[in-house]
Amino acid sequence: MLLNSETAPVVLFMGAPGSGKGTQSGWLAASLGIPVVATGELLRAEASRNTSEGFRIRQLQAEGALVDDKTVCGVVESRLRRNTPRRGVILDGFPRTVRQAEFLDQLLDDLGLPRPLLLHLDVSTTGILRRLAGRRQCAVCGSVYNLRSKPSLKGSRCQKDGGALVQRDDDTEGVILHRMAEFESSTAPILAYYGPSAVLRIDADRDAAVVAADILHAVAPGTAYHLAVA
Repeated sequence: MLLNSETAPVVLFMGAPGSGKGTQSGWLAASLGIPVVATGELLRAEASRNTSEGFRIRQLQAEGALVDDKTVCGVVESRLRRNTPRRGVILDGFPRTVRQAEFLDQLLDDLGLPRPLLLHLDVSTTGILRRLAGRRQCAVCGSVYNLRSKPSLKGSRCQKDGGALVQRDDDTEGVILHRMAEFESSTAPILAYYGPSAVLRIDADRDAAVVAADILHAVAPGTAYHLAVA
């Protein structure tokens, strides 16, 4: 499903860990001037509040448990109804289950927004391993770099605050392969729910700027927007 330039797009990014979802969603948002609504940030904000719901979410997060569908849908609905993105929106981390997808369809219909376009970033196992093995994160601020594609200007130190750059525990090969297998099994029902007509597969093994250009053309064909890749 391709959207024309007059349609306010609702875009979902899917892809295995290391496929470039964060990078590509950020570039697309900057190019089109639309917000990224990140479920993780919404839940962290809710958890920080001194309410019974905030306390319950903090407990779930402390236990490493998944937050239930009702809670996740609730924070997303609150955000979209409070400031409805009439020019379009990118949803990060939502939906993760078929129940959430069904809820999203009803919510978008209520808000007068179109059914979402799902962009699936396809990256080979070799490509994922190469990317994540080179990923480094600042131990202080959490900024992410890559030894190959996005090195820090300060070498082994964060160029923002000088913090040490470390490899995350979940970026080792064995853990990466396990996470990829989990991703495939968890996303299969979502892909089946939306169906081929709503899912656009993007070859994300290529240069990130080339991938970004393809995504921009798919979401807003003929757009005059400048591709904000900086």
